[in-house]
Amino acid sequence: MFKVILNGARFDLAVIFPVTFLVYLCLISRPRIISKALFWTLIFVHTIVLCGHFVDSELVNFVGRRFTKSTLYLIGEGQITNLMKYFWMTTVTFFSLGVYLFLNFKIFKKNNNHQFQIKVFFPLMLLTILFARGGFQEKPISFVDAKVIHHSFAHHMVLNTTFSAVKSFGQKPFARLNFFDQKKMISELNLNPVLWTQNKIPDFKNKNLVIFILESFSSEYISTENTPFFLSLADKGSFFKKSYANGRRSVEGIASILAGVPAFMEEPFVNSEFSTNDFVGLGHLFKKKNYHTSFFHGAQNGSMRFDLFTRSAGFDHYLGLSEFPDRSKHDGAWGIWDEDFLNWSCEQSTQFPQPFASAIFTLTSHHPFNIPEHLNLNLAPGAAPIIQSIKYTDFALKKYFECAKSKKWFNDTLFIFVADHTGPSLDLNASFKSKFEIPILFYSPAIKLNFSTNQYAQQIDLLPTLNDLFDLGLLNTNHLSRSLFKSGKKTIALYADDYFELVGDTDLSDDKLKSIRQYYSQGLFDNRLYYPQNGGN
Repeated sequence: MFKVILNGARFDLAVIFPVTFLVYLCLISRPRIISKALFWTLIFVHTIVLCGHFVDSELVNFVGRRFTKSTLYLIGEGQITNLMKYFWMTTVTFFSLGVYLFLNFKIFKKNNNHQFQIKVFFPLMLLTILFARGGFQEKPISFVDAKVIHHSFAHHMVLNTTFSAVKSFGQKPFARLNFFDQKKMISELNLNPVLWTQNKIPDFKNKNLVIFILESFSSEYISTENTPFFLSLADKGSFFKKSYANGRRSVEGIASILAGVPAFMEEPFVNSEFSTNDFVGLGHLFKKKNYHTSFFHGAQNGSMRFDLFTRSAGFDHYLGLSEFPDRSKHDGAWGIWDEDFLNWSCEQSTQFPQPFASAIFTLTSHHPFNIPEHLNLNLAPGAAPIIQSIKYTDFALKKYFECAKSKKWFNDTLFIFVADHTGPSLDLNASFKSKFEIPILFYSPAIKLNFSTNQYAQQIDLLPTLNDLFDLGLLNTNHLSRSLFKSGKKTIALYADDYFELVGDTDLSDDKLKSIRQYYSQGLFDNRLYYPQNGGN
């Protein structure tokens, strides 16, 4: 509760100080007519804002989130006169606005010390900038910063209505869709589930997990020349060649891989107003089984809010540039070279209590695609600038496994390799779907995997698959994804720049796409992306 109150004050100050600065401008403005105009404009806007807070005191219980622009769809859903008798306490609170307006008017009339007010201009302006952005961190605070503890409702105590509303109005609208009734929608999403083949699931209870999230690893880069080590593991493991990313950006890939949330809107889920929704974080599922959870990324801590999102997904330990001991290994652009960071990650894992679940996000195969100078002669450039850095990351993975094989935890670990998104295409005439084609690979040194790897796969399938493998106890189902042990026909939706395309081996009909879009939009708006296993009832 202390963390909630403390962080709530941070969000409150982000609103209070800009308003205070506007009040101050009203007091010092000359001539007086301009001052009065500013004052009454501020009072009008501030009154609306306070009304929003009063309404939200009950609305948050209804929609499960703070008021945002997307909440406006509720207008017309009920009659205000009927609602007032049920929410009488909120109605009574509105009368306090009269007292508020009276006090503001009295203070405004007593404004005399003009010289003193001029002196505090610059200190107040600096404090306003500081508090409005939420502190000295690299990026201003956003919705995801409100998830300070793992509780389905606490972040609404941290946020305030003004912040949520203003932040959401600065974003592109995301519509709540309703093409079909729920029964029709679910039936379109689950085409012939009785025809799925349930493969035997090996027992990975209390085994370790390491997920390698490979920066910009397109399927088209995978070859004996570019990624020989990756392919050596693919020969021993389960390699899904018909697999797809659920977004085009790293911040979208993280949400898809670690929380099963695809990217079907322009604003990344991590930065959107919906980031405070309840979602199934992979880290939380493993923590319930007493796993040590960690996330590694060699970039600056706070980069793309990965630290905040992975914490909200249940990964307790974030190890990034700040924790890495040797800054001489910095690549000069983004962070620590993959070889050095992966080797350090291997050594850090040895210090973790078992069982542990870790995600390691590589870095070097990101523009500008630099690699260490001493390897330039050994790793020849390819058809595009990124290829040399892909070769380097493959080399870094090999070095990691040389380290891991000497550790006691190696044989008791499942390794998963998945790209965050695709990189620059080597084909100038590449199709839309090829811009989402990524590798997904499962590798276990000691336990045989029983996947049907000729099926279609996607990033959001990892969460239900791991739920099966590790018996994590997740009972609800995201009907956009499916465990890879349930092989059969599948539809995958791809989205970028307001355009959708379906891939798979089912009937890729318009109704199916509408059902996917409806399920996703209503899941976000209703804070219910996961449904009971028996359907959407």
